[in-house]
Amino acid sequence: MKVYLTVLTVLLFASCASPHRDESSSAQVSDSKRYPPPGSNQMLRAPITVADGLEVIISDVVIPPNATVPRHYHPGEEFLYVLEGSAVHVEEGKPDRILRAGDTYVIPPRAIHAPRGGPDGARAVVFRVHVEGAEERILIE
Repeated sequence: MKVYLTVLTVLLFASCASPHRDESSSAQVSDSKRYPPPGSNQMLRAPITVADGLEVIISDVVIPPNATVPRHYHPGEEFLYVLEGSAVHVEEGKPDRILRAGDTYVIPPRAIHAPRGGPDGARAVVFRVHVEGAEERILIE
């Protein structure tokens, strides 16, 4: 229970701490300096002290407009909060799901998925809990 409360706290903090995007043309130039590049940008990887053998990885994930992330899975649970834009969550065995700014979603361990950016792309904070030292992401050929 403590782990899930920690997840919620981190996600809420991250959503409040995200910078506001100014839509003016001059701000678009500076966005490239403020925002991380496309992909999964690891912000934190640390052990969970209340649960031996587990760690947390927090990433700022950016998916460009209409881009598809290669099929993959994670060895642990993935909790996400969409900060900006939209994405289509494509998960094996489930119907596609559109996720928009403000939406949350939990991806179970080992679920094969390949999200696709919406027309304006997407940015999300992703919080992963899995076995300490395991690979963050396993690509599926």
